[in-house]
Amino acid sequence: MKRRHYEKVRTWFLGAGWRMALLCAVYRGLPLFVAASYPCCLLLCFLYRRELFVRAVFAPAAMFFLVSVFRHFVNFARPYEKDGIMPLIAKEKKGHSFPSRHAASAGMIAAVWLALARPAGIFFLAVEALIAASRVLAGVHYGRDVLAGGVFGFAAVWIFFV
Repeated sequence: MKRRHYEKVRTWFLGAGWRMALLCAVYRGLPLFVAASYPCCLLLCFLYRRELFVRAVFAPAAMFFLVSVFRHFVNFARPYEKDGIMPLIAKEKKGHSFPSRHAASAGMIAAVWLALARPAGIFFLAVEALIAASRVLAGVHYGRDVLAGGVFGFAAVWIFFV
């Protein structure tokens, strides 16, 4: 998103307290919700779909490691560094923008849920999209960061379940 467009988005969110509160809730709350759901998913895999359990543990762990290493070496700047915007949610981290680990992690967990229970997986894919959008709207990631993170996270883990 270009600076001019982001300033319009920023003004809109700051124009009403409830909009900013909603963005903060999505930005902070949904990643926690997804992370909290993962142990539940693993427990259900262990109890009811034991053949999925080992893959459900190790595939996301391996992919999270790969995403982390990749983004360390690529080290793309964040929008507030490169474009000089003021993010809606303060963040001081420099670089490591591409791909978004929040979007990748949500995609990985959605893939495991999809393998376990299709309706839950579809729900978590929708949650992944909200997490990704909140990162862009907050001004801490570009669209390419969250798209690459979400698609890679989901696809890289889903491969282990098909």
